[in-house]
Amino acid sequence: MSKREIILATTLDLIADVGIQGTSLPDIIKKSGVAAGTIYYYFEGKEDLIDTLYLEIKQEASKAFTEGIEQDISFKEKFFLIWKNLCSFYINNPKKFELLEDYANSPLVKNEIKAVTRTYYQSAIDLFESGIKFGILRDLPVNLIINMFTGNISTFARMIFLEELNPSDQLLEKTIQASWDSIKIN
Repeated sequence: MSKREIILATTLDLIADVGIQGTSLPDIIKKSGVAAGTIYYYFEGKEDLIDTLYLEIKQEASKAFTEGIEQDISFKEKFFLIWKNLCSFYINNPKKFELLEDYANSPLVKNEIKAVTRTYYQSAIDLFESGIKFGILRDLPVNLIINMFTGNISTFARMIFLEELNPSDQLLEKTIQASWDSIKIN
């Protein structure tokens, strides 16, 4: 692992343990064993380090999320596919899920970061926009539909992590169907 990768992995571990606000550069230096100068070689400071980590994880999540979206399947099947993709990414990467949730709900999110992450998810955004345009999905702002969609997935994943749900294929299918029913045209 490169020193840059060690810094990012250590930062992710610390954020999973104590949150973004509780993670400090001295803690990252101590836990990673990397010199302070090395951190500043790769990153301008803590904010740049967190932004970089967030963007890299967001890009990784978007690749998982949109996998298979170009298949010649129905709109509903694509919806179910990307729901399962993102849910699977979250469940298989709990630390990354925590960072994405913590960052998205913090005052750290800048408009330029939002603009970059939007490019990662453009194919999914296009899918939802086409669903609205062709009367498959409710006529709501696309960003609201996407937030409803991802919010359902986040809640499902969080309940699994907290052991409030015993996941099964049947429960997953019913949950995705309920998510679909909330945004589709009746």
